[in-house]
Amino acid sequence: MNFDSYKRKWVEAFTSWKREPKEAPYSSDIVSETADLSTKEQNVYLHPRNQHLDIYTKRAALKVSTSVVCLKSYSGEKEIFQCSGTIIESVNTYSIILTTASLLRCSTSRNAIADNIKVIVHLFDGRSFDGQIESYDFHYNVAAIKILSDTPLPIASLAHLSDSITIDPSKLRVTEEKPFQLRPHSSSFNLIPGDSVIALSRFYTKPYDIMAAPGEFSIDRCDYDFFDCKELFMASCRIMRCGIGGPLINRYGEVIGICFQDLGRVAFLPINIASMWWEHYKEYRQSRRPWLGMEVTNLYAAGLEILERIISKFPDVLKGVIVEEVVPGSSAESAGIKHNDVIIQFGGKRIQSFLELFEIMWNNVGESVELTVIRASLDVPVHLSMVVEEATSDKLYSWPLWKAR
Repeated sequence: MNFDSYKRKWVEAFTSWKREPKEAPYSSDIVSETADLSTKEQNVYLHPRNQHLDIYTKRAALKVSTSVVCLKSYSGEKEIFQCSGTIIESVNTYSIILTTASLLRCSTSRNAIADNIKVIVHLFDGRSFDGQIESYDFHYNVAAIKILSDTPLPIASLAHLSDSITIDPSKLRVTEEKPFQLRPHSSSFNLIPGDSVIALSRFYTKPYDIMAAPGEFSIDRCDYDFFDCKELFMASCRIMRCGIGGPLINRYGEVIGICFQDLGRVAFLPINIASMWWEHYKEYRQSRRPWLGMEVTNLYAAGLEILERIISKFPDVLKGVIVEEVVPGSSAESAGIKHNDVIIQFGGKRIQSFLELFEIMWNNVGESVELTVIRASLDVPVHLSMVVEEATSDKLYSWPLWKAR
């Protein structure tokens, strides 16, 4: 066992938030359900970090918990999938739940909806509703489910992510850590690697308890052999399969993403992208899928040796998007974009982060756009032009087919 593993086990064993129960913590029904879980799911369910939550995690989770639901889908009498979701709209007698499109996916095809499908939604207070499929997109693995109710339901606060971080070495300084406090809904949240995040879900049997899995935002890459979606971010939360489709929240109780399971971690789609997809569908009744044609990341995530070469030649370039891979045959390749290029302007706008780049591409699908890149091998910026392509059927992202336990 290495030192990091030993330290982690020691901290988990002696956490100040651990409180031994006076009696069995679970009812016989829950114990029975836990016994039916796979070994991996039991490890997640009973993971100390998920069981012994600090007060900050509890506060944030309680702010949004009543808008987190459990969903189950059936093809005829056969269960297809169980997952979680978030109520994002509640107008008059109906509400909209944002969740994963895996809820609807046919067991034999990644990009087809199951036959004779039925969706059941379970709320925090025990009520159940029939869900209606409002929209879905297998490219981003998102779905919008509508339920009808007599009264409005609690909705979650959403916070679009700002993933812009400067590499300016002059910004080095010591700051005092601010005490935790909840805040009202805000339109933007700056997400920095190491920030605390929490994955929420509802267990799939009565009484459909809320579950929280704390972790940290990470710049680790997603396993692209497993998840093909290059718009995914990563966090160290450990969730069960029923947590797929549930919200990832920040320390203020605001939804910043949709969770997908990735081998002991969480891959999540930023809420910015899910919101753009949903708003576009409401207006045009169709999906939009800009195809990047390249793999990119924020400049601060690049290797130190690359950053040194860039900042020594272009000291004013402290934010941007660096190209890690160009897809052969893509419009990005045709435009002349190369590995380790740093995109600093796109469509006439200064680019400071990946999500800024994605939003501009989203708004310019099918159009030719001017961009500016810098290269460590050149002394001046390079001006290029590329067409923002839309993902066709042969370019749709490939998502895993989840197997029943």
